[in-house]
Amino acid sequence: MVDPRVARFTAPVAAFATMVALVMATGAVLFARKIGFDGGQVRAFYLGAEAGFAEPRSLAGLLEVAVPHLLAVPLLIFVTLHLVAFASGMRRRPFALLAGITWGCAGAGILAGFAIRFAWPWLAPLKVAAFVGLQATMLAWLLLLVAAILPPARGASRSGGLTGSEAAPPRAAR
Repeated sequence: MVDPRVARFTAPVAAFATMVALVMATGAVLFARKIGFDGGQVRAFYLGAEAGFAEPRSLAGLLEVAVPHLLAVPLLIFVTLHLVAFASGMRRRPFALLAGITWGCAGAGILAGFAIRFAWPWLAPLKVAAFVGLQATMLAWLLLLVAAILPPARGASRSGGLTGSEAAPPRAAR
């Protein structure tokens, strides 16, 4: 059974998870079409390419993308992680490990464009790895969130992570 404190928020949490999944899917399609998943394509995107008459990305252009992401991405991760923490009762160490990977991928993904353009172009695979890592960990968080709000299958019992054991021990007959 779903924790009663969480059960009344099932519809809003499901809507949140659906919207985040749509944003993630849209982001993946845009990344694939605009930048690509090959290191050479990523370098060409940031450094420009004579063959395609593409100019190198300017600092102003990079900031136009990075600044909104510096607000939106951490906010999305913060809310998602807190919803999972409140709803699932996940153990501390796996939670912290997955959260650290998520935050690391988000930071690396936002900053990698600057590094490719102004520091070392061969960091392009880092941009791809950070994007794929962020997408994968966010998918894991969403699956954990949906699993926490879904009722268990018929006949299956779920030991309560937030409220302790769901079934009280049997009383002795008098």
